[in-house]
Amino acid sequence: MFGLIKKYDVHMCSEVKGCILNNGEPVNGARIRRELTYAHSVVEIDETVTDANGYFSMPEILITSKKPGDMFVHDVVLQRITILSNEETYVLWNTKQLGIEPFKEIEEKLLTLNGDLSSQEVRFTFPNKKNPSLEFDGLSICRWENDFEVFELEDDGTQFFSS
Repeated sequence: MFGLIKKYDVHMCSEVKGCILNNGEPVNGARIRRELTYAHSVVEIDETVTDANGYFSMPEILITSKKPGDMFVHDVVLQRITILSNEETYVLWNTKQLGIEPFKEIEEKLLTLNGDLSSQEVRFTFPNKKNPSLEFDGLSICRWENDFEVFELEDDGTQFFSS
């Protein structure tokens, strides 16, 4: 019962930084929208715009909530960041974070959200260093040099492969 009275800090999203290109050229004025959902009910939405060089940033978001003290609440944060450019919407980041604490692996990806609008959206995985048997996964037009493995489902839905 006392858990329902206590308030907890809930890490919704780390600081976000990146650069948006289109066929290698900076995209100026693209709208970046971040939607965060905690426990299927608390929603935070913010937006920013890319500068003349295609760069953007967004601050870390933390909230205070009593929900983590409720034994019926599943501590999941859904993170979705999209780009609206020339009436088209692209997924820059879409993943779920289990728990209310930040993960270094997710923080690192969010600080390098560099994407090209000409890139295909891909589903990908990246390592969870605290729990190697439970990888992180996401959807994005971004590409990373390290800790990034693309996976796709075959048309018949039976086999996964890396590319």
